[in-house]
Amino acid sequence: MWQKPSAYFFRGLITLLPLLVTIWLLYFMFTFLDSILGNVIYLFLGHPIPGVGFVVTIALIFLVGYFATYIFGAKLFQLGEELICRVPIVKNIYSAAKQINDVLFIHKGTDEFRRACLIEYPRKGIWSVGFVTSDAAEEIEAKVSEKMINIFIANTPTPATGFLVIVPAREVILLDMKIDDAFKYVVSGGVLKPSHPTNEMPLKKEH
Repeated sequence: MWQKPSAYFFRGLITLLPLLVTIWLLYFMFTFLDSILGNVIYLFLGHPIPGVGFVVTIALIFLVGYFATYIFGAKLFQLGEELICRVPIVKNIYSAAKQINDVLFIHKGTDEFRRACLIEYPRKGIWSVGFVTSDAAEEIEAKVSEKMINIFIANTPTPATGFLVIVPAREVILLDMKIDDAFKYVVSGGVLKPSHPTNEMPLKKEH
C-alpha cells in the first residue's frame, strides 16, 4: 500500500536534494556574512537592517582583493600583518591560519608540498584522497625512526575543514592530478572526476 507513495517521496527527495543543499549553503553564507558587519551597523543605526551587512561585507572583500593586487595595497596589508604578528596569542592563531591558507589555497611552498595523494585510511584496503602539506616534525620522525609525511584529509563537501594524519612516506602514493581537480573530486564526493586522468599508475614515495 505504501510502496508507491514512499517511492514517489524518495524520488522527489533525490530530485530536490541538490536544490535544498544549494539553498542551505547560500542561507548559511548570507547569514554568516550579514552578521559580521550587521551588528556594527545595528550599533550605529539602532535597529537591524537585514542584508546590509552582507552587501557591505561583499563590497569590502572586493575592495581588499582590488587593493591587494597592487604594490601599494600589498605593502599596506604586509604592514598590517606585521602589526598583528606582534600581538600575543593573536599572532599564533593568525600565523597558523595563514600558513594553512598559503599551502592549501595560494600554493606557496615547494611543488612536493602541494601534491594530492592517496593513503590507506581509515584502515587498510580503504583509500582516501589527501594533500601533502609538509614533512612531519623532527621529533616525530625520531621517535618512530622513519620518514613521516603530514597529510591533510579534507572533509566532503567542505574541504576547508578536515584533519591531520601523519603517514610513513613509503605508504604515500602521490597523484598526478592537479590540486584544484583533487579538491573538486573531494567536494563532489567523487562525482567531478579530473578531466585528464593519467594512464600511468603513480609510484609510492620512497623513504
